Amino acid sequence: MFALATTPYAWKFLWSPIVDRLGLGRFSHLFGRRRSWLFLIQVLLVALILVMSQLDPETDVEMIALTVIGIGFLSASQDIVIDAYRIEILQTEQLGHGASMIAFGYRASNLIAGYGVLMAAEYIGWSAAIACLSVLVLPGLVAALWVGEPSLGDETYIEEENAHLPSVVRKGAGAWFYDAVVLPFKEFLTRENAILILLFVLTMKAGDAVAAIMTGPLIVELGFTESEMANANKLVGTIALWVGIAFGSVLYFRAGVYRSLMFTGVLMMVTNLVFAWLSTQGNDVTALAITIGAENFASGLGNTVIIAYLSSLCNLSFTATQYALLSSLSNQARSILGAFSGSWAESMGWIDFFIFSTFLAVPGLVILGFLWYRDVGNTAKKATEGHRVP
Repeated sequence: MFALATTPYAWKFLWSPIVDRLGLGRFSHLFGRRRSWLFLIQVLLVALILVMSQLDPETDVEMIALTVIGIGFLSASQDIVIDAYRIEILQTEQLGHGASMIAFGYRASNLIAGYGVLMAAEYIGWSAAIACLSVLVLPGLVAALWVGEPSLGDETYIEEENAHLPSVVRKGAGAWFYDAVVLPFKEFLTRENAILILLFVLTMKAGDAVAAIMTGPLIVELGFTESEMANANKLVGTIALWVGIAFGSVLYFRAGVYRSLMFTGVLMMVTNLVFAWLSTQGNDVTALAITIGAENFASGLGNTVIIAYLSSLCNLSFTATQYALLSSLSNQARSILGAFSGSWAESMGWIDFFIFSTFLAVPGLVILGFLWYRDVGNTAKKATEGHRVP
């Protein structure tokens, strides 16, 4: 059951239209649609975290599993809201900086929820340590209240589309379903070069996705101890990751969409070859540190640029729905091709496998080249500045 905790992240696009278009009555009128959903979800998160802190891991295993699944669902829902909020509150040229902040926050929260809880548990016990996690929700609530609610997107497109609907459909649930579910797809697919963009989103991380699944088994097979792997990750890997995230933000802002995407695509492709090199070095701690450093730097940089790019594709009338769909599509390569990584590595051997995974990145780069040549710019509506809601 615990494995189901991360499932909502893969399927969050299914309920993203509800979060995107459904208001919460007076609560939305007071705080705005985005912040009202954010407040509701975070209050429920605090409640479930506190519930979990009171459960006994020896006797309440099933209840803990259900609570963890609930936290996973709420966390995925929170992602939907925060992604939409970020895209709508920032100007287009700020999307790279926003992407880096999301990446920094995600990594920092992992450290706190992992190492932080372990360290705190030694002094105050597991129950109190887990309960303390609920306090970490408060800064987000305060920040959203202070920054304000994003301005509403232009609804002209929706109004024009609704004008062509039969009168029976224009009212009630039919109209809401059309606006929330049908129009986000229709709007995107009717853009120029929409299919080419979707193909790029689908293939841009193919090589990295296939290789990433087998990096752990390679390191274990080379005979590295857990402490050696942990030290390489904590020291070199963490620093390289933070630097990559920061550099990705600057690169996207300075170089623009296509140059930054091409640079990161080539860099992520080349890092697969570093693992092929590692497989020839045996149990060499220095080689391990170099490999993990290169991989984490490329990963931090690449994910920041990709998040910013996907954000730029969203129409502000359907921000949450379109971003959830695009981010889900971008991860399909890992789900589809990653299932074959083990058998490919076994049949090819480590060197040939990582070389093969490098070539899997080529189709995405070729499609990116076509988009660059055609100068397919940001086809979404310009981002709006946030405003304070009294």
